[in-house]
Amino acid sequence: MNTTAKTALTIMFCFIVALVIILTFTIYHILEKGDEEIKKYRDEEIGRVRQSLRDYVDIAYATIEVNYQNARDKAFLEKYYGRSSKNMVEVAENILQSKAQAVEQGELTLQEAQTQATAEISQLRYDKGNGYIWIIDTTSPYPKMIMHAADPSLNDQMMDDPKYNVALGKGQNLYLAAAELSQQHGKGFIDYLWAKTTPDGVIPDVQMLAYVKLFQDWKWVIGTSVYVDEAIDDAIEKSQRDIRQMRYNNGEGYFWISSANKSNLQMIVHPDMPSLEGKILEGKLKNLHQAFIETCENQGGSGFKDNMVPKTTADGRTIEAPKKYYVKLYEPLDWVIGTGVYVDSIELAVAEKQALVKEQINDLILKLVLASIFVVLLISILSYIMSQYFPLEKPQRPSVTKKPQPTPVPQRAPISMADQIAMKQELPGTYSTAAMLPANECMKMIQEISKTLIAEQSKLLVATIGHLPQPMMSQSDEHEFKVNELKQATEQLASQNSQTLADLKKWADAKQQSPNQPAPVGTVEIGKYNNKVMNNLNNMVS
Repeated sequence: MNTTAKTALTIMFCFIVALVIILTFTIYHILEKGDEEIKKYRDEEIGRVRQSLRDYVDIAYATIEVNYQNARDKAFLEKYYGRSSKNMVEVAENILQSKAQAVEQGELTLQEAQTQATAEISQLRYDKGNGYIWIIDTTSPYPKMIMHAADPSLNDQMMDDPKYNVALGKGQNLYLAAAELSQQHGKGFIDYLWAKTTPDGVIPDVQMLAYVKLFQDWKWVIGTSVYVDEAIDDAIEKSQRDIRQMRYNNGEGYFWISSANKSNLQMIVHPDMPSLEGKILEGKLKNLHQAFIETCENQGGSGFKDNMVPKTTADGRTIEAPKKYYVKLYEPLDWVIGTGVYVDSIELAVAEKQALVKEQINDLILKLVLASIFVVLLISILSYIMSQYFPLEKPQRPSVTKKPQPTPVPQRAPISMADQIAMKQELPGTYSTAAMLPANECMKMIQEISKTLIAEQSKLLVATIGHLPQPMMSQSDEHEFKVNELKQATEQLASQNSQTLADLKKWADAKQQSPNQPAPVGTVEIGKYNNKVMNNLNNMVS
């Protein structure tokens, strides 16, 4: 095979090895990327669930916060309680107007009209009997109580007692503030703090809201007050109703509210198990909600909590399933608001994603392998085409030289090994190692060369024997000795060469592929047999 073909095969082999290495690392990289994608998908799904839980609880938290703040906001309280207060004051005002008209018409005296009016107004009640009307005048420096429906002992009293300095959050006298507001604006609201009597005792400093309106004809101020702590209670009740009705995730998700008191854990709202509401928690449920409180304490008021809880499957079985919770503390009411979702669905989604990614990876690997096989086949085809353009060198038939004629051999000393090597290089019938000959022609060539070598070496042998020192003998005996020596040497040489030629024939027959197509034989191998014949002769000479 010539150099170009060998180079092409070497390049192809190196390319295939490099392709296998690159393909291996590529597949490994693809598999690694697949694992990273699955992990990223799982983290994204968990992150999505966490964010959803946080958003849902924040909505519930905001609902409770709005209701609570509204219960404390004056503008909201005016709107929330103002209607009933205004309605009752307007009823009292209508009574006063009717009595004033009777005075104008001469039906009643002013004193009779005022007495009848206060008597009728004192009977007015609202808000389940807790709401009533009081009337003051606009005298200064402090107003006088005209009529107080809940405490008649205050009638005709100057309202200058320091205990009334509770209005507007600045300690102003409540009734003085009512008189000034009515004279300036005709009507309005005043907020203040006052003690409240309950079945459990007296609660100090409970927020109240008063609505007052000036009756210009008699210079009286009609007023009524309401405890707005009931607004807080209403806000709490409203928040509980709102939380019970709030749902998400196609109605499966809900919110619960529990107290934040570890020693007295109570379920406040639980839409999925309403029987728990108002009950003290015990056992595993108590431990779980205590963990929720600790989560809020340790994570700045809100946080996530994982737990294994019972779950009813579609076929009615109850199993333990992982559930993720998010809880948040509402400090004003000392509540813990929370919700949770089962996350086993995430693992199912991850498994589906993993199967899809695996299918994509297998498809990609298959495409890479098929592409690699195609490239290898393409290179093989190109290599085959190249070998057709650069085929093996055809054997060259060596030129046949004429049979050398023997020349007289002068008398000389025995031949050294260096001379023998030089003679071998100059012998006729030697050929280039690159030449190739058929086996049958090699046989003929060897026979001719052997005959020539035997003739030449025989002459050398005779000359050599002639120069050997011999024992003392007669001339006839000496001649006979030489003849015998030559005869023995010749016979021995002929026997060795005959064996050599026999070996050569066997070797040539083995090389023969078919009678019509002799196998080529390199001239290097021919030279080996020539050297063997020469060695036989040289051994004899030596």
